[in-house]
Amino acid sequence: MLWKDSETKVDFLNFKYLSDQVVEIALDKNLSPATIGIYGDWGSGKSSLMEMVKEELENNITQEKILIVDFNGWTFEGYEDAKTALCGSILDELANLKGITAEVKDRILALIKKVDVNKIVSKGIKYGIDFALTGGIGTLSELTLAGLVSAVKSKVTGASEEEVKLILDALKNEESKRASVKNFSKEFKILLDDSKVDHVVVFIDELDRCLPDTILDIFEAIRLFLYVPGTTFIIGADQRMVQYAVKTRYKDIPGNEMDISKEYMEKLIQYPVKIPQLNEKEVKQYISCLLLQKDLGEDFKKITDVVNNLTIDEELSTDLLKGKYDECFAERCKEALDLAHQISSVLAFIMKGNPRHCKRFLNTLFMRLSMAKSRHVNLNRKVLAKLMMVELYKSSFYDLLEDKNNKEDLKHLEDGKYESIQGEISKWISDTWIQEWAQNSPKLYQVDLAPYYYFSREKRRYKSSSMANLRPEVRKALEGLLSGTSKGLNDVLKISNDMLPVEREEIANVLFEEMNKDEKLDKKILKAYVEFMIASNLTLEAKNCLMSIPASKFETGNIGTISQLFDKLENKDRGELADYLKTNQTIASQVVTTIKLLNK
Repeated sequence: MLWKDSETKVDFLNFKYLSDQVVEIALDKNLSPATIGIYGDWGSGKSSLMEMVKEELENNITQEKILIVDFNGWTFEGYEDAKTALCGSILDELANLKGITAEVKDRILALIKKVDVNKIVSKGIKYGIDFALTGGIGTLSELTLAGLVSAVKSKVTGASEEEVKLILDALKNEESKRASVKNFSKEFKILLDDSKVDHVVVFIDELDRCLPDTILDIFEAIRLFLYVPGTTFIIGADQRMVQYAVKTRYKDIPGNEMDISKEYMEKLIQYPVKIPQLNEKEVKQYISCLLLQKDLGEDFKKITDVVNNLTIDEELSTDLLKGKYDECFAERCKEALDLAHQISSVLAFIMKGNPRHCKRFLNTLFMRLSMAKSRHVNLNRKVLAKLMMVELYKSSFYDLLEDKNNKEDLKHLEDGKYESIQGEISKWISDTWIQEWAQNSPKLYQVDLAPYYYFSREKRRYKSSSMANLRPEVRKALEGLLSGTSKGLNDVLKISNDMLPVEREEIANVLFEEMNKDEKLDKKILKAYVEFMIASNLTLEAKNCLMSIPASKFETGNIGTISQLFDKLENKDRGELADYLKTNQTIASQVVTTIKLLNK
């Protein structure tokens, strides 16, 4: 059994305090209309939190009449106008609501027809037919159909004569239709009242996977048509991606200190709820729950009961389970808890406490165990997990482990006898991460690792899961970027405006992992990373990511590249990054000199 890479209603992370807050805002009539933003990185649990909120709202339906609407903007992207798709989705759900009268339903269907007309008009405007409404080169009555088709085809490839006829018909009597669109919100409010609906709660997920225009169209629909008393919009998104979308349309005013994207977001999202990055203890709890879910079957409910009642200071452990249940049950859980303890500190650091990344690590682990079993080979999952951690984070060191000539030095390393190490492994003994990794059980030198290497031949590099999320043209550009050449960077920047938000994130993640995989930073990849993050307006994220790297890994040759980032950061953030780098005495004076030059 593997874990599905999707949202869940099962709360492994005690997110109930967050879901309760969202539900409270959504059902508070004094706060309506409201827009709630559930913010978090890709894979942080936004969709799962929204599912938990939805479940709580469904439990309130017996007390109040709540209309719950799901809308995924990414599903509609490229097929129809996002504004009208959102309006139409809400009205469709309202029309299907039980208990409404036939007369109210007919009025809802009539309003849906107006939405469909607006969809056609919107398409016509995108095709350039709006010149007929704005006194451009002619009027509808003066243009022949052939002339109109010709004008459209000069702008848009693939526009058929039938399609243009449909748009032309929709544009006739435009004044009255425009008036009906303006009155949409008023009619919508009356229909809600007549339907006896107390609350309409609209969940908009995966907004950050949409193109900038789609993101802004959805916000526009909320603001112009749907923002009426009784409505609450709950939006799950990576805040950075939405701000980027805003910046593509609304440029900052030169000389003005106002951040347009920040101001725009604050006006549209009244109640931001940010999902915190998991710390080491929370990663351990999350991994423990995933493993125990697999091991315990129906008895796993005992674990969820314990987890949901943990205090801030309590930790899921065998001792706690002995107190809650009995020693026999605690022993059944011991292996999973030990494995979670073994890998949680590493995953919390290298995966930024991201639940999805943790789940992918475990899925890879169990796929390898399953493949081995099908070949009648039994692998110890703790041994495999320890190997996978170094494979993931220190691939160059992993290559040394595969060399049988280094087995004796591996024994000295795991026994803490660093002075006895003679070969290539001696270059790694000053790495504190390697020291901690080596001290973890089990001792690998006591195990025949040949079968583990056999089933681990596909190393976790950028060519694996990250590449699967990218379109072919983006994947090709990324491969060029990883070559470290200026051409590779230029190729990525050429197509950056057409990238999906998730593709930008994947590229940033891949570059970060690739430059950080060895004991010292890869200079070429560091340069590509810094320039890509600057071009993508992700300078603050770049600063935070660089500060997550041990300062000892930076060299004097890196500061020239990092100075480009210094130049783009605000004084406060520039100072924080500089202070962090100065803890490395080797580069401290160069950092001070660079900052002085930039501050002149």
